Amino acid sequence: MRSILTIILNDLNIFFAQRGNLVGLLVIPVLLTLVVGWSIGQIGGGGPTRLRVDLIDHDQTELSAKLIEELRAANDALVLCPLDNDADDFCRLGEEHLQLERAVERARSGSTSALIVIPAGYAAALEGFERINIDYYSLSDPLQPSPVLQSLNAVLQRAGSASITTGVAGALLDNVTAAIDLPPLDKETRDGFLRSIYLRSQEMLTEQPAPVRFRVADAASDGEDGSLNGFNQSGPGMGSLYVMFTVLGGMAVLLRERRQWTLQRLMALPLSRAQILAAKIGVYFTLGMIQYFIVFAVGAAAGMDFGSDPPALLAVMAAFVLCITALTFALAPWMKSEGQARGLVLLLSLSLAPLGGAWWPLEIVPEFMRTLGRLSPVAWAMNAFQDLIWYNGGFGDVLPEIGVLLAASAVLFIFGIRSFKYE
Repeated sequence: MRSILTIILNDLNIFFAQRGNLVGLLVIPVLLTLVVGWSIGQIGGGGPTRLRVDLIDHDQTELSAKLIEELRAANDALVLCPLDNDADDFCRLGEEHLQLERAVERARSGSTSALIVIPAGYAAALEGFERINIDYYSLSDPLQPSPVLQSLNAVLQRAGSASITTGVAGALLDNVTAAIDLPPLDKETRDGFLRSIYLRSQEMLTEQPAPVRFRVADAASDGEDGSLNGFNQSGPGMGSLYVMFTVLGGMAVLLRERRQWTLQRLMALPLSRAQILAAKIGVYFTLGMIQYFIVFAVGAAAGMDFGSDPPALLAVMAAFVLCITALTFALAPWMKSEGQARGLVLLLSLSLAPLGGAWWPLEIVPEFMRTLGRLSPVAWAMNAFQDLIWYNGGFGDVLPEIGVLLAASAVLFIFGIRSFKYE
């Protein structure tokens, strides 16, 4: 182990002794993180474009379904879970059915923006002009504007107005019947008449243009300057991009070491090939983690959020760096020249980064681009970072992404180690 650490420290000293490497590790990533973070914040792109909202419908009636439909129409940023869950499991439900207890816990932990519970008897209460409570759970301050609560209030206001119209119509019908001395209508006829009035009232209210249409410009800002939250995207994104530049750049270095007989001289020492290879892997893994720490430190100084589970954030960083390190060692044996290696570094970094959402959230691109983005390890890392930073997720929420990155690392390492050239 001591021999491995000695090689790692020696290679790191050589790396940091070259000023050009310091520019690529410190100056350019810091400047680009600041510029991109500020720019994204100014255009309102620092927060999620979709809000995860749990919704439990205990009523299961036509009117409760209409409430849900109007809630979607009021704010198209809302993803009602589990109803609107997609193939990517955006709701983070897995195979488990959403029970009330779990939904409340998700709202309390910040894993969802809110929980809405439609109680049994909702439709009957509206049609009978009776009071009923809809339970709403959220960490957001009820005195501050909330896109979810505002959207729900707008929809409930229309439903309440229709209920009031029905109540007034029922009272008027009873008074007119009594005034002209007519026999009272039977219950079935009266209920059918009032229900038709309710449905028509709600239809007319829905057809009216909404005075306010709720959209999410920056759901993660919590009333703060939106420019700060641009770093929630640029920090992980630029960090991942420059991890690839730094670690994949090892392909050219490994090729140069073979040509200068550095690797061959290491083999003359009382070291096994496994020790030498482990040391070289350790060098580039360490450089990748240093690159992440530098960019995240800049983001922290600029107001970047880190979520509530720093160990999970660190695990995602380590899994991504390990995957890129494995990719480096899988490709290095096939490089014929340093120029070819540098060209491949640029090609991979500048294609995998935007494809995986390092430059912009994948939520704003077409569906086929999201599917294509899964080919990039950046997409899995950025998805995990978003869960932790934007949605206050925990280690369990990012286990699938970490698992994919580690599985890809294992496959690439097996391929790279078998084909690695020492001479």
